[in-house]
Amino acid sequence: MIGLDRLMERKGVVAAGQFTHDGRVVRAVGELSKEEMEKVALTCAIHEKNSWSTATDLREDTHLEWGNLNGWVLWAGKLALCVSGTTGVFVEASKADFNQLLVDLFGPASGDHTKHGVSTQ
Repeated sequence: MIGLDRLMERKGVVAAGQFTHDGRVVRAVGELSKEEMEKVALTCAIHEKNSWSTATDLREDTHLEWGNLNGWVLWAGKLALCVSGTTGVFVEASKADFNQLLVDLFGPASGDHTKHGVSTQ
């Protein structure tokens, strides 16, 4: 994954941040206030835990080869929030190059992904 400053250079990105797994802001850049980013960091931490549960359910409940969670995207209205681990990026959806952005955030599509730095496969 590339750093926050480089993510901010990508087309359509309006804010980016890093947070802890319990929802505290580590670093934030862009158009969100400190208070907004603190709320977003907590929301991302909660959603990350829920997404791990969903990925686990899909792996157990289908014959498809679901791996560990690599990240998630929430798209609503004109904005999208793309999160990989503890890094999130807000983008104007109509302006973003999602192919490039997802590679920047999630890395290559293949390979083993880890939960909190530890492989769960």
